[in-house]
This record gives sequence, C-alpha cells and structure tokens, in this order.
Amino acid sequence: MSDHASELLTRITALGGDVLDLPFWQACRDGRFLLHACGVCGRHYWPASRCVVHGDARMRWVAASGRGTLYTYTVMHHAYTAAMKARTPYVVAVVRLDEGPYFHSGLIDCALDDVAIGMRLEATMIEHDNGLVAPVFRPVPG
Repeated sequence: MSDHASELLTRITALGGDVLDLPFWQACRDGRFLLHACGVCGRHYWPASRCVVHGDARMRWVAASGRGTLYTYTVMHHAYTAAMKARTPYVVAVVRLDEGPYFHSGLIDCALDDVAIGMRLEATMIEHDNGLVAPVFRPVPG
C-alpha cells in the first residue's frame, strides 16, 4: 500500500469509515465518483457491499455518473462543528443515484427556497478541513 493510501486509510477509519471503501475515497481525491457493482447482474451498491443475489465473489468498483435525484432532505440549523458554523443553515440530502443506490451528502449552490424533492443533482468533490475529499451535490445546470 502506498504512503498516500495508508494516510487516506488512517483518515477514513478515524472517521468511522470502512477499509473496503478505500477505492471510493481514492477516486474522490482524483475527482471521480465510483460505486460498487456486481459483475454478474450489474446492480450498484454504496457503500461497498455484496450483491443480494450473487454474493461478493464478482464485486468490483466501477465509474458512476455522479448524478441523481433528490429523494429527501433535512435543513440543519445547528453547527455541530466549528467549521460548519459559517455554513448554517445547510442541507443534508439523500440522493437516489441514477445507478440505483441512495447516497447521503451535502447540497450546495442551491438556495433553501429552491430545494425540491425530485430535483436533478450532480456530484462535485470538495476537500474538507480534515483533508478528506468527498462528494457533495449541486443542482444540474439548466
């Protein structure tokens, strides 16, 4: 394992993440959005998992669109960290990805009055204060 991957793994596990998701976080650093997919039926999963029909023998990480639809959301009015204080209120979104799985993330570049269930969203990567690069979602232009 490279020094970069080892450092990233340390950050991920410190935040409660799983070593199986390391390829996802490495891809985020490179600006790519990955999902775990079954090599038999093609069903996509997040986080890393095993296919509910075919198990884990043929699971692999695959490039994903990073696009989806806002399924539900919560507006947060309390900053749980000092870094979030300047960002309140903020939206925590549940996005149904075009490939099928649901993804929990932040919603950016959208006024609170414009947030609507069913709106089209796309992922973009941001680097957090802890050095972890993670996807957040914003409205698809147009």
